[in-house]
Amino acid sequence: MNSWRDDYVAALAEKDPDRQRTLVYQAIVAIEQGRSNAMSHEEADAIERADKALRTLRGKLPEGRSKG
Repeated sequence: MNSWRDDYVAALAEKDPDRQRTLVYQAIVAIEQGRSNAMSHEEADAIERADKALRTLRGKLPEGRSKG
């Protein structure tokens, strides 16, 4: 099982905007799941920073390509 960190790094490293958008959403879901697990204060802080960064990145991504 991948950790939320793996999904976070994959989302940040992706160069294709369409693929990156998908990975950002996957990472946000993984972070939400990570919040529900028992963790240290440092882990909770890391999750909050990663979540904020992903949500900022998501807002800067171009809209998805239209199909058709």
